[in-house]
Amino acid sequence: MLHPVEREGTLTYGRECQNDSDCDPRLRCFFSMVLQSSYCTDSRCMTDKECPEGFSCQTYTADDERALLKACSRVGDRKEGEECEVLTVESDSGCERGLLCQGWCGRPCTPGSPATCPEGFFCHASREGAVCQPTCEGRACPDGQRCIDVGGKRSVCAQVHGTDCQAVACGPGQDCSARTYPWAPGEVWMQCSQTCELEGKPPCPEGTACAVHRCRPVCSPDGGAPCAERFECTSHPNQPAVCAPDVADQSPP
Repeated sequence: MLHPVEREGTLTYGRECQNDSDCDPRLRCFFSMVLQSSYCTDSRCMTDKECPEGFSCQTYTADDERALLKACSRVGDRKEGEECEVLTVESDSGCERGLLCQGWCGRPCTPGSPATCPEGFFCHASREGAVCQPTCEGRACPDGQRCIDVGGKRSVCAQVHGTDCQAVACGPGQDCSARTYPWAPGEVWMQCSQTCELEGKPPCPEGTACAVHRCRPVCSPDGGAPCAERFECTSHPNQPAVCAPDVADQSPP
């Protein structure tokens, strides 16, 4: 964290960047989830006291995946074990004070000491620090839900929409995606799809089209080619209509 005078003395502070070489040696290229772009910066805080009211100081990894930076993130409404968004300004996607966001809200913990996490959590160690993350492994889920792997040894009880490809494997060349959303707890949307429009990748199979580098089922907005339950037909300019998770009506404003 630079002194304000030092920060003002840099030539590249706040400028967009591709990597650290675009920044002053004392700055790092950092991707902001809020701005959805990368810019040159230093740490903006070291403790919560250096953040505005309603924000807390949290640790993030710079674009080089080596340097650590600290930035102020909104203290939110998400409780322990709920999904969250890192470096957010929206209270409905940030964690409650005292919790850290590593995809899911959790309290700080000590690696190798399971007792530092409550039941249903494990201590997940990362470069940003060790945080308790949810697991339902070996535990019973409510009726209509099952234990779903959400990555990084994390797992949550959820109702599956679409093809349960964690229970039945996808076809050759396809990957299983399991998407969750902070505003739809207890639900997961699954699809089998293959990568597309990248070098060396084959064209999409019949009945699918490429959208955001994945082959997805094509559909018709007029209902002629419907989507699976809890998936909706959506399209972007100059792209075919494809089936995507139906969560828009539940998303935060």
